[in-house]
Amino acid sequence: MHSVFRDPGIPDGERTDYTVLVEGRPGRLDLSGVTTRERDGYFSVIEARAVGGDFEMTVCQRFRRIEAVLHAESYCAESRSGGIVVSREEGRFLGVEHLQFGGLITPFPANVMPLLGGLILLRGLDFTEGVEESVNLWLAYSVHVPLSARIEQCATIEVPAGRVRCRQVRLRPRLPQLNTMADKVIGGFLPPAVAHFEVAEPHRLVRFSFPVGPMPWDPRAVLELSK
Repeated sequence: MHSVFRDPGIPDGERTDYTVLVEGRPGRLDLSGVTTRERDGYFSVIEARAVGGDFEMTVCQRFRRIEAVLHAESYCAESRSGGIVVSREEGRFLGVEHLQFGGLITPFPANVMPLLGGLILLRGLDFTEGVEESVNLWLAYSVHVPLSARIEQCATIEVPAGRVRCRQVRLRPRLPQLNTMADKVIGGFLPPAVAHFEVAEPHRLVRFSFPVGPMPWDPRAVLELSK
């Protein structure tokens, strides 16, 4: 089965901690993740908490290794406010079929990735400058958005965890159903996300800047490695 996500060789029990801030807005989200190695992949648990607030979220994800490449297998997220469950969503992506837009019952596309699954899967990209891959960002139910992941230059990034040599990756929506010119025009209007992955293996995500809305004037959020 094809996948652009190679196994980055994440050590068993790896813990990563991040802070998330939205420009021009008060408040902070603290996010921590622990990744466990399994016989045929990885299991990840991510905990997020609003500093000074009641919001909490837990995300459990499983990734399957097949012939040295990774696939998103399952996803389960629960959000809580003051200990009360507000929402819960689950998804299974591997070896199943689902009702897609247009009425067809088909498997999920190759390279499907939940948003927080990028903390694991995108670490397996080919980080050669100039390489461009296509991934499918899963949002909910059968809704997924094609993204272009383009590998760009190296840079030294300063984050709370220190100075880290990183490779920059630019992510932007793709509209393959349109012609090339329309795809470029609309894709150029929609704001991109920019990720920085540590050059050294296993390529931890160090910084991620992304829009909180679809318009160019929407504020951006920044996730940074804190320790």
